Amino acid sequence: MGTTVGRLACAADGDFRIAAPLERKAHASLGQDYGAILGREPLGVRVADRLTVDADALIDFSAPEAALERLAECSERKAALVVGTTGLDKKALAQFEKASKKIPILIASNMSLGMNLVFQLVEEVARKLGTSYDIEIVETHHRNKVDAPSGSALTLGQAAARGRGLDPDRATVYGRRGAVGKRPEGEIAIHAVRGGDIVGEHVVSFISEGETVEISHRARSREIFARGALHAARALSGRKPGLYTFKDLL
Repeated sequence: MGTTVGRLACAADGDFRIAAPLERKAHASLGQDYGAILGREPLGVRVADRLTVDADALIDFSAPEAALERLAECSERKAALVVGTTGLDKKALAQFEKASKKIPILIASNMSLGMNLVFQLVEEVARKLGTSYDIEIVETHHRNKVDAPSGSALTLGQAAARGRGLDPDRATVYGRRGAVGKRPEGEIAIHAVRGGDIVGEHVVSFISEGETVEISHRARSREIFARGALHAARALSGRKPGLYTFKDLL
């Protein structure tokens, strides 16, 4: 994702200038010109392990621990922060919320503009159809994805629970095995599938007696996430401090 964001930023006709490409400590690319990593002419900026220059916005696709390091650096530099990293726990999210008093921050489990519209649609459909429709969420990703279920699937489950006025922690189950008994009314189920090189697929099914309503999103390229992240960085730059969502920026 990092190199995809970098490549599209360079191709954006001067709309973006890369101020600091960042990697984890001891990474083999540290000190290299970022242009060479992207397979293009030198850019005059070298890969570093921390933000030491001023920037309008920073886009983070890394890991929870690294994202917290970037948060501290952005707070110090007063740079807007766009976070596409998933797996952040409640303690980490609390630190982002605290920092949003100083800088504008957007945290999104999925940077696709289309997917963020799907989140809104799922909440609305769940609200309109009610608990007589069972909700099943199936997400499918490539074999190398390390977390399950996906952050987007969790967000879909939260959106559905919100539409029904339910607590997602109490209403959601993850897969099923054994004698689970009759499906409780209002239950929201999330299932993860892994295989091959699938970029990302999410299907939300609302199932009742006699009909099924499906809302689906299929990503064919990782570029859609990079474009969404760049859109968010552009929209967030210069805004007043706060914790933003894609709904605020669309």
